[in-house]
Amino acid sequence: MMLGSYYYKSKAKEYLKGNWQNAMLVAFFSGVLGTVLQVLQLVLLPNQLGFATAEAYLEALLQIPQSTWIILLAGSLATLLFSPVLGLGNNHYFVELTRGTDLGFTGLFSRMSLFGKALWLYLRMAVQILLWSLLLVIPGIIAAIRYSMAPYYLAENPEITAGEALERSKAAMDGRKMTFFSLVISFMGWTLLALLVETYLGDVNYVLGTVVGLAIQVWVAAYQNAAIAAFYRVVSEKNGMRRAFDEMFGHFEEMGMDPETLEQMKEQAEQSMQQPDREAGEGNSDRPSDDDEMLD
Repeated sequence: MMLGSYYYKSKAKEYLKGNWQNAMLVAFFSGVLGTVLQVLQLVLLPNQLGFATAEAYLEALLQIPQSTWIILLAGSLATLLFSPVLGLGNNHYFVELTRGTDLGFTGLFSRMSLFGKALWLYLRMAVQILLWSLLLVIPGIIAAIRYSMAPYYLAENPEITAGEALERSKAAMDGRKMTFFSLVISFMGWTLLALLVETYLGDVNYVLGTVVGLAIQVWVAAYQNAAIAAFYRVVSEKNGMRRAFDEMFGHFEEMGMDPETLEQMKEQAEQSMQQPDREAGEGNSDRPSDDDEMLD
């Protein structure tokens, strides 16, 4: 028996209560450089769909002034350099939020001292994921999930190296990849809703559609970040899974669940926790799962 998306999302709502404003600001500005770069590309580069042939599109690109390419290059470089460290600040903010501490908007910049480590970690992750993606899509997705907790480990443990963060993430995600994948996928409905609202309102008023769609996406980003931070707490802390199960079963008991059914669920949970120790805080695993062996 595994903890499902419902548990992590319910915890996210609990953590965000009264803290939505700061959480949304942090979530938005952690990715603002990438958003600005996308806007620049849309505004400054020709739309490929407007050209009948690839040759015509290439000709249009050659007509773009050098100053425009310099602006796009500067934007790309700024995104590459600063997005990783802002991502670490974002992770640190939301993990602290799960501990009852709202760092405020300045929490986004709380890990700026890790600039070099953050950049090196994200480059290593990108290379690993890219290499596995060249084989097939599925191994690339597995690799992305496998290392997804590495930025959280580095954000919460500034003294460790990028390699250690990757190893801890590998250990933490052993046997829990599908749970994490299900959690991430569970937010797709909200994302699709944001796109539909933006499209529908955009037909009426472009600015209104863009603003409302963006507001929903930022809300979803804060919600998802809080849920993933809750997931990190469970898989990274000693006895984190046991505490989470105890809390969930206590909630079920308060709701009046049938005692026999509840006892069966507790037995299933106990069996799942009797597997070889995979405490991510120790940074190792006694027995890698099949998909980890494939990625080694």
